[in-house]
Amino acid sequence: MGGVSARRLRKVPAVVLPRAPEPQRLLAAIRLFDPEAAPVDGGIAFGAGVRLAGPHPVTPDLAAKSNLPQGLAFVASDSGPFQNWLARGLARRFGGYAHLPQEFVADDPTEVVVVHTPRKVSPGELAARISAFIPGLVPDGPAEKDGSSFLTTPHMPINIRCDGPEVPSLRWLLPLALGPMRREPGLHGYRFGIAGQRDPRFVRLAATAALELAQGVGGVTTDLDRFRVFEPGDPGLYR
Repeated sequence: MGGVSARRLRKVPAVVLPRAPEPQRLLAAIRLFDPEAAPVDGGIAFGAGVRLAGPHPVTPDLAAKSNLPQGLAFVASDSGPFQNWLARGLARRFGGYAHLPQEFVADDPTEVVVVHTPRKVSPGELAARISAFIPGLVPDGPAEKDGSSFLTTPHMPINIRCDGPEVPSLRWLLPLALGPMRREPGLHGYRFGIAGQRDPRFVRLAATAALELAQGVGGVTTDLDRFRVFEPGDPGLYR
């Protein structure tokens, strides 16, 4: 295991874990973020040549200088929103600490999961496909200026924001987890959120409904950190 300096940690994201996961388990987790991630000398490469290097020991001295917990650090080769999301998602999956020294892209705190699909799903079809999980979904007011529309239900605090290809926020920083779908010119996004307190019961229900929708319309489900989600118990969904 090599070392990393406090000066470097002031500039780049990292995740500090209490213990080093098995290499194949770490790689599998990173491939939920980028299916093309691959082992390289000293770490794992993802995205456009970005590397996550480690493990580096965080000694008591380094921890004090960098305001980090002791443990083992996996450090990104440079900074950016994707590096931040990766560090935060790994911290949630492995019980670690996400070190994010640069400004972070603001999240929608109500959002749980997003279903990305190349085809438009009408409000009626969407409501019918997931009615067993979220009954009573109806449009909530007119569409916004950017083209987004909302579905809500009186039965629970779960809502769905429907974004079309014309919505700038949908195209901006699309998840690497989409793989080839990321290049589709006409992607639609269906964002499942929870109003009010983030009750784990509603998180699971929203995720279950989103996965059902994705399976039915050929979509991909991702969490707030742009990791792909395959099951409602994914630890990345609970915070």
